[in-house]
Amino acid sequence: MAIQQRKTKSGVSNRRGVAIENAYTLIKHLIYYNLLAPGQKIIYGDISRRLNTSTTPVMQALNRLEASGFVTYVPNQGYFVGEITMDETLELFEAREAMETCLIPRIIEKITRHDIEQIKQVFRQYGGDAVGGLNRKLIMVDAKFHLRLAKYADNRVIFNILQDVFEKLYLKYRPEYLNPMEVREVTSERRRILGALGRGDAQTVVETNHKHIAASLERITSALRQREEIGLYPFSGAPRTGRNKAI
Repeated sequence: MAIQQRKTKSGVSNRRGVAIENAYTLIKHLIYYNLLAPGQKIIYGDISRRLNTSTTPVMQALNRLEASGFVTYVPNQGYFVGEITMDETLELFEAREAMETCLIPRIIEKITRHDIEQIKQVFRQYGGDAVGGLNRKLIMVDAKFHLRLAKYADNRVIFNILQDVFEKLYLKYRPEYLNPMEVREVTSERRRILGALGRGDAQTVVETNHKHIAASLERITSALRQREEIGLYPFSGAPRTGRNKAI
């Protein structure tokens, strides 16, 4: 009897875990495709109806997303999709540059000319896909480019942290902040990085990547400053006190 009870509890626990994971994946998917935009309120009932489940696993999934910084909880109001702030932007780019810089010698050691040519071909196509308007593809394509290079360093810990940095930038940055002219600028910066890698010139790669990151940072902070000047501040929620999540 005791064994049967343990099996039953284990089965319930597994089903609960699957429901939470499904809710987590769905919410993140909706944010990825801008079906839930930065600053937008997340309606528990909508998510639970899509998954044909109760709101409990949805709320637990939102707790996970909040802990990761992707959503924000406001007491007596609910959960909202996180929106990037000036401070967070500066911290993410500082972390990004530190990690990418330390990987450069290892990337140069491992990458081949054939690899570089393949990367050029792949991102020539990606660049074309990102042209044509205000969209989030520019950030996604740039993230894929840098993560592709980071893989050659064969350091999973740093790669996973970098992946998290780019994910936050992509999911929390409003698409309307982007300027179509940025596509050509970013593409040109990537070409210079690949050229320096092909020559095995670590110093030039570091300098070029620094300029590339600085330019990307300036594009985002400039957009944030402009919005702040007209009184449009990023949604960052309220202090986490007196939490009452019943909505």
